[in-house]
Parts: sequence; structure tokens; C-alpha cells
Amino acid sequence: MPGGEGDKASDLKERIEAFVYKMKKGNLTRSCDVAINTIDLLIRIISQAKFSNARELLKHVRAEGSYLQAGDPSENIIGNMIRRVLKIIREEYRAILSQDAGGEATIKFEDVSIAESKEDDYAKPTPNLKAFVIEAISELKTEIEGGAKNIADLAPNYINENDIILTIGRSRTVEAFFKHAALKKIKFQVLVSECAPFFHGHEMAKNLAEAKINTTLITECQIGTIMPRVNKVIIGTHSFMANGGLKAVTGTNILALLAKEHNKHVIVCSSLYKLSPLFHSTLKHASFNKFASPNELLDYEDAELLSKVEVIAPIFDYVPPDLVSMVVSNNGPQSVSYVYRLVKDYYHPDDVDL
Repeated sequence: MPGGEGDKASDLKERIEAFVYKMKKGNLTRSCDVAINTIDLLIRIISQAKFSNARELLKHVRAEGSYLQAGDPSENIIGNMIRRVLKIIREEYRAILSQDAGGEATIKFEDVSIAESKEDDYAKPTPNLKAFVIEAISELKTEIEGGAKNIADLAPNYINENDIILTIGRSRTVEAFFKHAALKKIKFQVLVSECAPFFHGHEMAKNLAEAKINTTLITECQIGTIMPRVNKVIIGTHSFMANGGLKAVTGTNILALLAKEHNKHVIVCSSLYKLSPLFHSTLKHASFNKFASPNELLDYEDAELLSKVEVIAPIFDYVPPDLVSMVVSNNGPQSVSYVYRLVKDYYHPDDVDL
């Protein structure tokens, strides 16, 4: 019924507006929540879209995705999910064509190269495309939801008996990583940098202590002092860039520099949905950072002094790839030098610029 379609379109528009509003206000802070919300919206967008071929669907998803990204241009995860979905559309389109031609549904790397070399415009009619794409996106959602558990299961491979491990702030993935190692009866100590001025490390230390893990909360100024005692550094990240560099909580860069100075391994726990095809210093990623209100840092009672001072409070640090030893992902350990290959696997070059 026309009325029913109108109601669905109106409901979708309201959901998109609500998502954009939440991103603008900073109400969605967890990377996983941002990814799942983006995926859910993209499934709805595709399920209600009217198209006759993959080219029209790609154009529609890119247009809607650009609007979602505008809610928070600095949020990599939104762009990552949009690009992953665009890659899924391309792959499912080629799989359908291969099936129709009597080939196998699974596309090999050589087949993809041939398709790209022919400059396929994705204009051939594919009636079953919507169903296949939605199914593949649902599988991606399941992968994202189970990512932290898959990473935690690898903890006994990287945490040894009597290790002294340093981390910073609070990462739920790293927290699950430590807790799983503790469940395996591995005895180790965790030093948690409090991550001032927001002090997310306090909650991390509290949760680890409640899990019966030997935990000590430290300040940032103590990192250099205790680094010689540390066996390894295990951290989370908001996202990691196409060159293997990290977009991580403020304070991570100096921690990684000190770790390198003392020849300590820096291990990053991160699901692959956080992998971005963008680089830190390109115009396409000019809005790399976010900035917090300076009232977390300075007392406004000193109004006369503050009127003469410009206070910048970045939320993220950029950590160069040479400071990172390894990324432990939901698909296993990944070398930083191999990240460029992962970017090719997960993203299509035509989708990097939304």
C-alpha cells in the first residue's frame, strides 16, 4: 500500500535524523555502538531502496552514507561501515553475474582483477542483489558483535605468567582481553594509566580489580618511571589508519614513544571494523581529531587569565606505525606492515572518497 511505503520512508528518515543528532551531540561514544547503529541504518536504507542494478544502489548508498558521515566527519567508524557495505554490493554483484554465467558464486582474486580491468559499470540487471547484499551485511554485523570475544580468546597467546603489563585509559576490548587471561588462571599485573583529564583509567582499574586481577592505577607522569619494569604494553585504539598508525586516546603517543625507547612491545587490540582506508595527513581526512571543552582542564575562576589563553584539548593522539609492534584483531594477529593488504581486502579504491 502506498501509505505503508510512506510510513516506512518517514520512519527511516526519523531514524537517520536521530542518528545524525546523536553523533553531533556526542551521545554515541562506543565504537561498537557506532558501527552497529550505522549497519542497522544501512540495512534499512538498502531494504527500502528501489533500484534496477548495482550502480543505482551504489549511488544511493553513497548519497545516504555521506549524510550519515556528516553527523560527525571525524568519526572513522561511520565511513568504514559505509565503505564496507559498498564493497559488499560490488562483491555480491560480481558473484551473481558469475553464477548466472555458470561459474561459482565465490569470486577469486583473479576474477576480481579481471572485472576491474574491464571497468565494469555495475549496470547489468541483478534481481536478487538486494537479498544477497542484506544477508552479507547481516554477517558483517555478526562479525562486529563477536569481535571483542574473538580477540579476548587470543589473550593466553600474548599474556604470560608474572607479566607486568601497561595500558592506558579504558578499552572494553582490552578489558575483556585481560579478563579472559585471568579466567585461564594466568597470574599477571596490570598498570593502568588514568588518562587525565577524563580519567577513564579509573573505571578500567576498578573493573579489573573486581575481576581479581592485580591492578595498579598510575598517573601519566609515572609512565617513564615504571616503563623499565614493564614486560609489554597492551592498548586499545579508536581506529587504525591505512598506514598502520593509530587514532588513539590522548596520551597514547607518549606512552608508545617511551615503550620504544625501552624496547617494549606495543600490542594493539582492535577489531578490523576499526581499520580505515584513510591516512592521518590527507585532505580527505582533515577532520582527524575531536576537541573537548577546556573546562575539564582549567578552573574558570581564573577568568582574567583565561581570557588571554587559548586552550586546546584534543581527545585523540596519532601514533605512527613504527611505534606499534602488532595488532591483535578478531581475525588473528596482524603485522603493521601488512595493513595495506587488509585495506585492499576490505575496501574498494573507488569508495575511499565518499
